Amino acid sequence: MTKLFAGGRIRTVRRQHDLTQVDMARRIGISTSYLNQLENDQRPLTVSVLVQLTRVFGLDPAYFSGDDERRTLAELSGLLPSVPQDVLRNVIARYPGVADSILAIPRTIGVEAVNPYTAVRNFFQDSRNYFDDLDRAAEDLASGARGRQARLTSLAAAFDQRLGYTVRFNQAAELVGGPRSAVDAPARELRLRAGLTEAQQCFELAYHYGLLTHSSLIDAHLDARPGTMEVGKSRAIARHGLAQYYAAAVTMPYTEILETAVSTRYDIEVTAARFGTSFESTCQRLGTLQRPGAAAVPFFFIRTDRAGNISKRQSTTSFPFAMSGGTCPLWVVHRAFDTPNRVTRQVSVMPDGGRFLWVARMVQGPTSGFGEPRQENAVALGCDIAHAEQLVYADGLDLSPGSATPIGPGCEMCPRDSCPQRAFPKL
Repeated sequence: MTKLFAGGRIRTVRRQHDLTQVDMARRIGISTSYLNQLENDQRPLTVSVLVQLTRVFGLDPAYFSGDDERRTLAELSGLLPSVPQDVLRNVIARYPGVADSILAIPRTIGVEAVNPYTAVRNFFQDSRNYFDDLDRAAEDLASGARGRQARLTSLAAAFDQRLGYTVRFNQAAELVGGPRSAVDAPARELRLRAGLTEAQQCFELAYHYGLLTHSSLIDAHLDARPGTMEVGKSRAIARHGLAQYYAAAVTMPYTEILETAVSTRYDIEVTAARFGTSFESTCQRLGTLQRPGAAAVPFFFIRTDRAGNISKRQSTTSFPFAMSGGTCPLWVVHRAFDTPNRVTRQVSVMPDGGRFLWVARMVQGPTSGFGEPRQENAVALGCDIAHAEQLVYADGLDLSPGSATPIGPGCEMCPRDSCPQRAFPKL
């Protein structure tokens, strides 16, 4: 098992609470000399000390994990491409407050304001793509009707009885080619586009129900991020994202999908068939199952097009996604386009030695008619190699380090100078 050294993080917590080493050691029940060794990375962080730190100071255990450091390293490398990664890694380990301050510079000078999606992505990442109150509220709503058709009927009845809205199904004329649903507040109607599956209809109803009945829960999450989610486009995008999160949690309730995923060893296609959802939406939901005490495998999710442009990404832990430029051409997401309707697998290794199991599949959008191009993307779900045995996709694969495909965060950031697929030098 890998030893965890977290001296910089422990030191930061102590200074934030204005404590001496003697004070902090007394609070968590260890000797001062032992705490000094921990802060100077002379001793690894043990489970018992980790439990005490998280309990006494009200911290998420992930704060001390290597996942946050890996994410910070990827982001710092994007801002400071000329600084060697071993130097940045040392700064992150010993001076995490300095690293966080450097990452805050773009927000401070207003650079991120150009792209509000960056702020929203960071908001979801910081929450590890799990919002407990919204998830439980969604599960409560869905608990009264188990099964897709019953849940859809129950939702439509809830709009009528609780909100005074009439749900109009299969509204073809005005919505074809446009949004899947539309709210007519003056008429007290919710109209759903024709051609939607039961799961899609359920998602749309739950999305609007969440906005109408749980706006206070949604806004509370945004209000907790002063300066970044208070006003403007970022708040609107984040609000939309949280409503979508709620809708997915109604369509695929937590306990049901977790039981299905675990019993099938995270077979995405079987799980999707159980809920009537698409491969992509099922992957996204599996990447949000991090309820305390009942967490699933922590996944990374990504969607990209043939050119390598990432249009969706989320992770419950941390994966060094490229901050700019394209994705690694050796990554499994690109091979997925060669095998439509089939799941493609890959064991990969990053330049820092981190190994991951990935599964990917090409997905297509709806057709618009003969001769019209369809949207084509590849979606992938990945996890740390330590969790691979829990997935059916690991069966028959060689998970050893020597068999892993070397990939990187994109040519601009990748240190693999001898890679045969390198398109241009590292920045």
